[in-house]
Amino acid sequence: MAERFAILTTASDWAAPPRTAGALTQAGAEICVVSPPGGYAAQTRYKLADIVMPIDDMFRGMPSIARALAEDFGAYAILAGDDLAFAALAKLVERMDGLPLSDTTRALVLRSMPPLAAAKLLASDSAFIVAQQNDEPCPAPPCIANPDLAEASAFVALHGFPLVVKRDGFASGHGVTICRSEADLRAAMARTTGEARNATFVLQKFIAGTVYGATVCGAHGRALAGFSFVKHQCSTENGATSVARHDDRPEILQSSFALFERYGLFGFSGFDYIVEPSGRTYLIEINPRLMPTGHITQFGVDLCATFLSAVRGQKPPPPPSRTHEYVALFPNEWARDSESQHLRTTFHDVPWHDPPLLAAMIDRTLAAQTPLERTSWTIKY
Repeated sequence: MAERFAILTTASDWAAPPRTAGALTQAGAEICVVSPPGGYAAQTRYKLADIVMPIDDMFRGMPSIARALAEDFGAYAILAGDDLAFAALAKLVERMDGLPLSDTTRALVLRSMPPLAAAKLLASDSAFIVAQQNDEPCPAPPCIANPDLAEASAFVALHGFPLVVKRDGFASGHGVTICRSEADLRAAMARTTGEARNATFVLQKFIAGTVYGATVCGAHGRALAGFSFVKHQCSTENGATSVARHDDRPEILQSSFALFERYGLFGFSGFDYIVEPSGRTYLIEINPRLMPTGHITQFGVDLCATFLSAVRGQKPPPPPSRTHEYVALFPNEWARDSESQHLRTTFHDVPWHDPPLLAAMIDRTLAAQTPLERTSWTIKY
């Protein structure tokens, strides 16, 4: 019987869950997707089963979902597809002692998630990054979590501008404001704390340099494989990667592997770094969930096949050949610029083999454009 995994996602337009489902299925696994209606993950043909429900129902029903995945589907683990899904699973770990769950369900949840203390820390972007300020070889930039105005002013006096305000619970550059003056800072803090009750955030020194990502897989307490890359092009300023350029930096791989193992992560995770012109490298973010680069093999690493072999207790497969320096991620680069040279000159990961997913990506991307953009793109399509 093939190994079975569940992929839990709350995001509708996030490519990582269905792309990982496809890569794991092609490596021999069987997947159950838990997704909101209409989400990309709900469309993929690479699923043996699914649980489709609104997000609010998903949160309320997490114990029942875990029970169904453990006892009915027989999942080995639940893979968090996005940050909110990880936070929901962390909450389930926190509540588990008071819930009437079977031993099978408890084992599934515990296998899928870090220990409680680590899970709670990782679910809070601000708490996590503040804890990494002295971590070598890639410390976090100087930062402070949830300062009031007096504490923020003291931080400004020490580090000066520009600074970054990053609100918890956001990804792909959302919730990030670069502040270059006192007025910018006050406005960003007021906006952040005013948008939601008890919103948490981090105030961080701005580091200028080249932004890198690292994608890592692991199981049984060990980081197994990974690669690092330059975020050569992003869909928006500070946003999601749309073109990745392969560049394995030893300090980034050392840092990301060490963090994966220190916090007891399972499955797949991503890490963001900034490298200054001097070569000094800083950690700026951890993403303890599926990554939109987790399925690509063009950089000479097959994360999904390596992960699956470890779960099976087998030796890792021979690594694939490195075939490309650049990968254009779909639909991000197409949405950013339909005339991008990267769509013509380098590898682009359009999911031709998953027609329902591809159709959903095209429809959703076109719908997000202005009427003029939709007209020109429809003609090309």
